[in-house]
Amino acid sequence: MSLVRIATTAPTAPSARRVAPLLGSLAVTALLITGVSGCGSTTPTPVPPIDVGSIQLNTNAVQLEKGYHQTLTATVRNKLGTTVTIPVVWRSLNESIATVDANGRVFAVDTGVTGVYATSLGVNSAASNIRVVFQGPSKIATSAFTAPSAISAGGTPDSLRVLVTDRLGNPVTSPTRVAFAVTAGGGTVAPAIAVTKANGIASAEWKLGPAFGLNTVTATVLCEDDKPCSFATPNVTTFSITSFPAISAVAGDAQTGVILSALPVNPSVLVLDSLSKPRVGVPVTFTPTGGGRVAATVVSTGADGTASPGVWTLGDVTGEQTLIAKVGLATTTLKATGTGTALHYMPSAVVAGAFVTCGLATDGTISCFGEQPKVGDSTLVNRFKPTPTKTTAKFTSLAAGMSSPSHLCAVALDASMYCWGQNSLTDTVVSANGFPAIISTQSPRKVQSTVGFTQAAPGGAFNCAIASDENIYCWGDNSAGQLGDKTTTNHYAPTAVNGGFKFAGVSSGAIHACGVTTNGIGLCWGGNGNGQLGNGTTTNATTPTAVSGLLNFKSIGAGDSFSCGLTTTGKAYCWGNLGTGSLIVSTPRTYATAPDFTSLSVGGFHVCGLTADGSAYCWGNNTQGQLGDSTVVERPAPTAVLTTMKFKSISAGYGHTCGATLDGSVACWGLNRAGELGDSTTVNRTQPRFIVTGVQP
Repeated sequence: MSLVRIATTAPTAPSARRVAPLLGSLAVTALLITGVSGCGSTTPTPVPPIDVGSIQLNTNAVQLEKGYHQTLTATVRNKLGTTVTIPVVWRSLNESIATVDANGRVFAVDTGVTGVYATSLGVNSAASNIRVVFQGPSKIATSAFTAPSAISAGGTPDSLRVLVTDRLGNPVTSPTRVAFAVTAGGGTVAPAIAVTKANGIASAEWKLGPAFGLNTVTATVLCEDDKPCSFATPNVTTFSITSFPAISAVAGDAQTGVILSALPVNPSVLVLDSLSKPRVGVPVTFTPTGGGRVAATVVSTGADGTASPGVWTLGDVTGEQTLIAKVGLATTTLKATGTGTALHYMPSAVVAGAFVTCGLATDGTISCFGEQPKVGDSTLVNRFKPTPTKTTAKFTSLAAGMSSPSHLCAVALDASMYCWGQNSLTDTVVSANGFPAIISTQSPRKVQSTVGFTQAAPGGAFNCAIASDENIYCWGDNSAGQLGDKTTTNHYAPTAVNGGFKFAGVSSGAIHACGVTTNGIGLCWGGNGNGQLGNGTTTNATTPTAVSGLLNFKSIGAGDSFSCGLTTTGKAYCWGNLGTGSLIVSTPRTYATAPDFTSLSVGGFHVCGLTADGSAYCWGNNTQGQLGDSTVVERPAPTAVLTTMKFKSISAGYGHTCGATLDGSVACWGLNRAGELGDSTTVNRTQPRFIVTGVQP
């Protein structure tokens, strides 16, 4: 209130002095108007006197951050209350706190409280209360930055981070703009202007210049109009990095060799410090490209500063392959040229299972690679390349279980069923505890049954299959009702599921199974603790139960604890627990952004589908890279596989995926625990790579 009283009385004398020139100007204006009006007339036109009654500001109180502006306006009325247009003079009661220019633009100078008012022709407005605060930036400093001991020219260090604090030393909480600029070295920094987060940190990405030497970037706090804050002390911080030739090739560069063969010269590199002296005992990482490999991927430098990864074996890529050697953030690249043409694995059909992959050849034979006993060659040695199963039978179709432990089954030319692997067969003799003994076999063994089969669907410790009469028969463990015969009694031999339905497809999960009838109805039965039956409950069912939604299915696949179906319109639906951290859903849910699919394959904890042009999409668990998008980030919705390959078929396994490209070549990706990717290693892959069986010169 004191400010208001001062504004209306105290400024009278000084305002009179300031207004005097204004009154003179107005008088001259009035005379000019009178003179103009009198031209050509003997009667002068009277000019009404300007009689100011009141001046009112547009705001009574303003809070301003130090260093910022705000413009005030004033409304002038005559004594009759009519708004008039007339100049006003602006005054600040304390210019050390806030100043005001002729246009009413108030500038916050320093913290405190003052008043600003307008005056004209001896009339003053009430003062607007101006409170200046200093809650914004007062200081900027680098945050968690250490210059790397070694980095290549053109390299990218860790993100640049700065901390902006207020006058009390606390991180600024309001968004504050920070300008980053390259000041030496010719590199780039982006963004040029970053905004602080709630913790007061602003960050940018820096790429060093193309030549060795000093590189610097400055960061400056910006205030109004993106101008540097003059009151922030300091208001600039500098990042400095000097790049130098920290690592270079000594031997093994620019070689030529046949793909999938060892190069004649072992590669080696030299590591130096900034004074060009050898660095001893420093770990160097070697990363081959093109599917190649080295004897050791991490090697420490010796007394002379050199390190070698041993033998460099080329991958299956014809043409240039590289070996990237890295120390700190410095790298050097050795190049080699691969000759010859890779021969790809090209079976007529391929299936991915639990730590195993199998292919069905055109002659009816089956070859597998990965974990025993699922390879089926009657040994206990894991295989890293396609290895024939030990049987004289010839087959027409092949299927793999998606749970772990699991097994495989195949339909023979005579419509009989053969299975092998873990829990592959049930004994016909009841064990001592009253349950059938589950037998693991190291090679395909015939299922004892008079039923002829057309399609196999191995599950956990049970099997289901479609018979030639289009009925589904199941056998094995029935503890959750997964045999579908209205009981939970285990069966030693194939037994028809209840209901008398005719089926076009069947799939088995860990403890449940699903089928599609010949007229497109989806039915599931067995364990339902995760809603994998899709009937809106989590109650087990011992007989086929309709999937909710009245959907017309082309196929349904059963995963470990979920199911997914493909409708006849190409839409994918899933239900149960896909293992992506989402809530369990007991009825089918589709994906609004997904493309239409022509085929769908359900694995243990992930799903893959193909579009009409052969593009592959996968979603679900991705801890082993089985989605093929170059990451290990789980995806709750269909995500494109990162490849230029186009596929005619795809098979999702327990932790990996394989697909046959349009020319029949097989590529796999994901988990490689036992060699199931067929690349002679146990290294996981997050993108598809072809399986190579040989080289043509």
